[in-house]
Amino acid sequence: MDYNFKVESLPKKGETIPAQGFTTSPGGKGANQAASIARLGGEVLMIGAVGDDANGSILKASMEEIGVVTALNTVKTPTGNASITIDRNGDNTIIVYHGANFDIDISWVKKYTDEIREAAFMILQLEIPLGTVVDCITLANKLNTKVILNPAPAKELPDKIYPMVDIITPNETELSALTDIKVENLEDVSRAAHELLEKGVKNIVVTLGEHGCFYKNSKEELFIKSFKVKAVDTTAAGDAFNGALAVALGEGKPIKDALKFSNAVGALTTLKLGAQRSLPSRQDVQNFISKNIS
Repeated sequence: MDYNFKVESLPKKGETIPAQGFTTSPGGKGANQAASIARLGGEVLMIGAVGDDANGSILKASMEEIGVVTALNTVKTPTGNASITIDRNGDNTIIVYHGANFDIDISWVKKYTDEIREAAFMILQLEIPLGTVVDCITLANKLNTKVILNPAPAKELPDKIYPMVDIITPNETELSALTDIKVENLEDVSRAAHELLEKGVKNIVVTLGEHGCFYKNSKEELFIKSFKVKAVDTTAAGDAFNGALAVALGEGKPIKDALKFSNAVGALTTLKLGAQRSLPSRQDVQNFISKNIS
C-alpha cells in the first residue's frame, strides 16, 4: 500500500515540511507491473504475498478489479507498504517496508508451474528476496519461459543469473549499480549495457525517465526519445513501462515499436497521482500516440 504525500519540495535532512495533499493507493512494483499488463489488455497472473490484514484485502481486490488473476499467499507478516513523497515537479523519494513480500519463496511459486510454463514471460523485480528471484529465474529457464528482470530496487546480482535473463530493464541508477560504471550520458549507458551483454544478458533496455529509453543486444543499439508531458507523479512510470514492454513483445511487435509503445505508457502514467490508479488503458495509449505522432 502506498502512502503518498504531495509537497512543494522534497525535505532535507532534519527538515519538517507540510504536505499539501495525502492519499493512499494500491502499489508495489510487481503488482504495478501486473496491473499495467491487465490495463493494456494482456493476460497476467500475479504470484505474491499479502498480510492477513485490511491492506492485503484491499490490494487483492484492487488487482482483481483491474483484471489481474491473483495467486497471493496470505501470511502473518503485515502487508508491504511504501511512504512516497512527491514534489511539484513529480519527482519523488520512497521508503519501502517489504513486509509480506519477503515471505515469498520458491515453494509457493512452484504451485503455479503449469501457468509459468504456458506464459510468454515471467517478470521479476527485487522487492522479494533475492534468493527467490534466483530460484524463479532458474525455474523459468527449465520451463523455457522467457525472463524479464527489472533490477529494482538496485542491488548486486549473482553472476550466474545473467545468462538466464532474456531482458533486463534497469534505469540509469540501477545500471550504474550493476556495472560500477558512472552513467552520465548515452555513451556511458552504451558502455555499461555492453558490460551486461558480456555477463550473458541477451537484451538490455535502460529507462531514461524524461529522455526516453535505450536498447542494446549483440546486433543492434537503439535510442527511443520520450513523449514530452508535464509530470504530476513519476512513481509507477517504470513499472508501467515494464508491463507495456511485456504486452508489446508478447503481441509480436518489433522492438522499436515495442519501446515506443512502452515510452507512451510510461509518460501517460506520470499524469496522475498514485501508482495503479494512474495506469492508462489501451485506448488511452492509442489516442495518445496518435495525437503525438500526427
